[in-house]
Amino acid sequence: MKRPAPAPMSNEARNSYVIEQITRALTGLLRAKPIGEVSISELCAAAGVGRASFYRNFDSKEAVLQRQDEALLRRWQRDYDTAKARALTEGREPDNLMVSLLMFYKENRDFYTLVYRNDSRILLGTILKICGPVPEYANATAYAKAFIAYGIYGAVSEWIRRGMTESAEELAALLDQEKNRQP
Repeated sequence: MKRPAPAPMSNEARNSYVIEQITRALTGLLRAKPIGEVSISELCAAAGVGRASFYRNFDSKEAVLQRQDEALLRRWQRDYDTAKARALTEGREPDNLMVSLLMFYKENRDFYTLVYRNDSRILLGTILKICGPVPEYANATAYAKAFIAYGIYGAVSEWIRRGMTESAEELAALLDQEKNRQP
């Protein structure tokens, strides 16, 4: 009996597949060498896609990492917001934002270690989106938000550089302990 041909992929499904293949290929290549040594041709060959497919979706190799970071961040934000709403509905204190963010980085450790090694501006951008200043803030609020965001970036960068040996909870406790330390 002859099997029917599989249904063709929609353009959206095909595009999602291409993006996923490029992302997977780039993260694999970055385990062996820095982003500056990865050519677009090499990346496309590893992904099994043409250069036109790459340039239809991305401006640069860094844009691949940026898009993956944004997808992971959206998922974290959605999960955090859902858990926070559930906790408030149940009359409980929501999870600590900092601990949740650190857990997110720890859960995605492989990806964020590659990001840190290859383009740490992406990591900074993520943190600024979550807790950084926006133009509408009054000056004092903007300065305080910037201080917090860049402090978190520094701590997370150092945590990644040192191998993320502490759990998210341990790192949050260490930061809190240092914050409360008397000079």
